[in-house]
Formats: sequence, structure tokens, C-alpha cells
Amino acid sequence: MKSISLDLDRELATLDQSTATQFKSAVLAMMRLVKAGQVRKTQPFAERIARHPAIGTWPVELDADKHLAQVRDEWSR
Repeated sequence: MKSISLDLDRELATLDQSTATQFKSAVLAMMRLVKAGQVRKTQPFAERIARHPAIGTWPVELDADKHLAQVRDEWSR
């Protein structure tokens, strides 16, 4: 990993200060997203939309994940 960081430092040195700062900010933002994604498990779609304001229009008995899988199947044909 050390050789990668040394190459990155050399490449950053060739950039103007503004571009280098922008690049570092983007990399840090991506790193935070990756770290956050490792901690959190993906919830089923039905749980993710449970508090959505439009959910009152979604039938309670309809399994959202199963329904979406069926729709994707239908669209892929």
C-alpha cells in the first residue's frame, strides 16, 4: 500500500492546488461512503419505504420485495 500512496502523492504534486484539494475531498467522501456501507446492512425494500409519505397508497398485504422481483422479471423478458 505504501508504494501506491507514494505514486498518488507524486501525481497530486503535478496538479494545481485547487484541483488537488478537490481530488482529495472526493476521495475522502468516497472513503466515508465505503466505510458507512460496511457497517450498515441493506434493508429490504419494504422496510426502506415504510415511512415514506406516499406509502398510504401501497397495499399492506403486498410484499414489496416480491412484487419488485416479479416486475423486474417481467421487464427482462
